[in-house]
Amino acid sequence: MIRSLYKKDFDIYNKFESSINSSNKSSNSRIDYYHRILSSSCSTDVIFQSMISTMNFREVVPLTKNNNMFRFDIKCFNNTNNLILGPLKISSGITLMDLPSLSIPMSHYHLNKNNFVQINFIHRISDNETEPMKKFIEFIRFIDSRMQILISDYIKHINGSSPIYNMLKKNNVTFNQNWIYTGIVNKGNNNTEYINIRYFRDSFKGKKKNGTNVYCGDDYLYEMSDLLSRDTFCYINGNIFPLIKVNYIIINERTVNNIPMVNFTCKAYFVRYKLTNKFRSL
Repeated sequence: MIRSLYKKDFDIYNKFESSINSSNKSSNSRIDYYHRILSSSCSTDVIFQSMISTMNFREVVPLTKNNNMFRFDIKCFNNTNNLILGPLKISSGITLMDLPSLSIPMSHYHLNKNNFVQINFIHRISDNETEPMKKFIEFIRFIDSRMQILISDYIKHINGSSPIYNMLKKNNVTFNQNWIYTGIVNKGNNNTEYINIRYFRDSFKGKKKNGTNVYCGDDYLYEMSDLLSRDTFCYINGNIFPLIKVNYIIINERTVNNIPMVNFTCKAYFVRYKLTNKFRSL
């Protein structure tokens, strides 16, 4: 059940049920889109390995709002494609009926203890995931490993023309020292592992929201989009079909145990939210 601590009640379960039972063109088109992009990226081990073997950093640029931070833009297949990943039933592809079994429980706290807006959903990894989800998590781990190799290689071959050359030199960074990697999979307390997926957050302009689209079945959820665009507290949890895009790595300075370091954070974003059961707002 998708639950959100907020003012109103929105029960979209019946809408989702009707969208599963319908065969309208838009539903088929959206599922065809999911199937098409996932078939070309992760439908088999060979196809997935082919994709990540072409993964690279297209460029490193300063952040628009903070020139002291930078990002690696990530591309694959000779810079023509984004790195897109999602759970998939290998034997049968994907249908609208498959989405509930291809989804994972995720939680979102909209404000942290310092009242800063959070843009991530998390899933606690357990031994209860379905086989497609286990494969999805395995692929995410491969991506994290590949990113660390690419970062190490970049540092090893860096020259003075790189925008982050001075940052790395200042912090005595070498290919295997004084830098840390924050991946899509992170460890919390007691070595518990979490998947961390973000969404694009933007404000409404008129009736159109310029951010990550939120769907349940074939219905666009204006209420959820509005909720996530606000600066007020809410808590959301429920099952989401995690179709994700790995966009870039953020680079910034950090101090860890009184040692100055450079942190590389891999950012994975929802291509769009696909909620697969009841969403209720309280």
